Amino acid sequence: MKLRKILAIALIGCMALTGCGSNNGSLPENMGNTDGNISNIGSVCQRGDTVYYQNYEDNFSIYKSVKGGEGEKLNEGTSYFINVIGDYVYYVHEDDDFHVFRMKTDGSENTEIINQAAYYMTVYNDKIYFVNYDDNQAIYSANTDGSELTKIVDAVCYYSIIGGDGLLYYVDYSNGGKVTRANTDGSNQKVLDDVNNITAAYLNYDNGKLYYTNATSETSGATAEYANFIFCYDIETGGVSTVVEAPCADVNVYNDRIYYSSLEDNKVYSCNLDGSDIQLVYDNNGIFLNATDDDLYCYVKLQDQEPFIEKVSLKKSFTEKMKTLYGKE
Repeated sequence: MKLRKILAIALIGCMALTGCGSNNGSLPENMGNTDGNISNIGSVCQRGDTVYYQNYEDNFSIYKSVKGGEGEKLNEGTSYFINVIGDYVYYVHEDDDFHVFRMKTDGSENTEIINQAAYYMTVYNDKIYFVNYDDNQAIYSANTDGSELTKIVDAVCYYSIIGGDGLLYYVDYSNGGKVTRANTDGSNQKVLDDVNNITAAYLNYDNGKLYYTNATSETSGATAEYANFIFCYDIETGGVSTVVEAPCADVNVYNDRIYYSSLEDNKVYSCNLDGSDIQLVYDNNGIFLNATDDDLYCYVKLQDQEPFIEKVSLKKSFTEKMKTLYGKE
């Protein structure tokens, strides 16, 4: 069954949590995808008017669509962590042990460039960054042709992203799941929010702040039950605030909204960056949330059904969404 491997690995972090540039508008030319999408397995990437996406009806292969037009197939087989820079699409291919591939934006010249199991893969400037599951989840970098493969962070890492400030952020499981920052060559590693006893997940960078879920909190010297609230960390001041005080997962910050899966009712919601104006987005168990300017893509796995991806319009009013979901006002 497809997606079994990626689900199993993605849920490793969740088991520790539950037992089970600023992402606004156009993608910068030097960034392959938004960090929020990368934290959610990078199944969608918008570059200008073109959206590159997993087509669940065709083995989760990569397709592209211009301005919502008919999709054009680019490759064959289950693909994740889609990045698009210049004339190239970069992706991780499940059918080839999660190795990194590169192809032209028309699907030609499709070539394996890194033969390591890569997750949270991001292309930034002239480098590829990824967590290497063939080397105890250390973070590696390489040139965009796959050459000069280099270990830059020797730790057990999850949710590595490149922030809008051009720095590397990741969750260090070698250090209790602490959010850590480093230069893109791995130098100047610094633990953020070292006061709170947390295990973080779903890192997002937005305008000088980090958004993520917390898994533990400190109460009278003992670790309290897992909370999975959404936190905001101000990088300049070091201040930490709680944004959503409810169990959440699959966090994606895009266009001044936070999209997340509720662990209470298994539905998808959004809110402002301060946690206000909570709205229902998708009335189903949507995970791995990927955003474009117009749509939210929700991976859905229902019991006794094959997984599929639901595209939910972010332009519709709440009433229109209800009509779409239920066929009535």
